Amino acid sequence: PMKRAILKTVKVAPYTSGDAIDREGFLSGVIGVKVGTPTGSPTALAVKAVFTHSDASDGTFTACGDKLIVLDKALDDDGAVSIETDKAGGELVNIDCDFVGCKRYVKATISVVCTGGSSAACTATAAIALGDKNENPV
Repeated sequence: PMKRAILKTVKVAPYTSGDAIDREGFLSGVIGVKVGTPTGSPTALAVKAVFTHSDASDGTFTACGDKLIVLDKALDDDGAVSIETDKAGGELVNIDCDFVGCKRYVKATISVVCTGGSSAACTATAAIALGDKNENPV
């Protein structure tokens, strides 16, 4: 039953920007970011995620050294990546992550960057699905 392979191999949870993710046993993840409706009429919107990691949940988090965590986008030296989205808001942006090169605890600090407009601002909510569990059920 291949269609059930996802059961017990994926962990899905609401995600608060900047919380430590314990990725023990999981090699990848998808962070879903639902962009709100902006105020101030921005001319462009982007979802920005900054990835940091640590060996301990309460340890010192530093920028992830693996620049290829996010598929199809390289992180900058601060561990950040930006993904453009509709300036009207409302889109669901999926950030596909490969955590193999990261320490056990990863943080994704997520923000919506507004360009132009008049004091433009926008919020977002997020969820995370961790996958590629290294011990699949038999």
